[in-house]
Amino acid sequence: MKEIKEAQEKWKAAKKAAQNRCEKSHNYEMARKLGACQMFTGEESMEEMINLMFSPQGAEFLTENHFPDIATFRKFKKYHPERFGVYIDAGKITLSDARRAFLVGNTIAEMKYSQIAGNRLILMCGASAHIEASGYSIVKIEKDDVSKVEIVKSDYAKVLQ
Repeated sequence: MKEIKEAQEKWKAAKKAAQNRCEKSHNYEMARKLGACQMFTGEESMEEMINLMFSPQGAEFLTENHFPDIATFRKFKKYHPERFGVYIDAGKITLSDARRAFLVGNTIAEMKYSQIAGNRLILMCGASAHIEASGYSIVKIEKDDVSKVEIVKSDYAKVLQ
């Protein structure tokens, strides 16, 4: 898929920029790790690429380096990424006990978690979420600095940020 190849080229540039920032701040170990990283080859299927986005390393890289930009995300909207938990410019949505959700751009989510389970939520490019966590649910949230999250916890729920 040409969009994945294009995204991989942009990822290499973002990775190089992150590596340069690490070197300038004398964090040579992280710069070395970034330089050696071959996590995203460009040969992945869309599902495999999304699985990389949800990995701990992938989510950290994306949110900390503002990668990809909204224009790149929007190129994938026509492939219905919501079937894999990625919501791009989805408007107002409601999700219940979504094990993993990646909200992007003009997406405003009402989210309820009540099941005894771990859940992952990632927000980028100005997405927002209102979360109600209850019971013994656990929600791990990662977001860029332009996305917003409101949290209401009850019972024994845990929300990790």
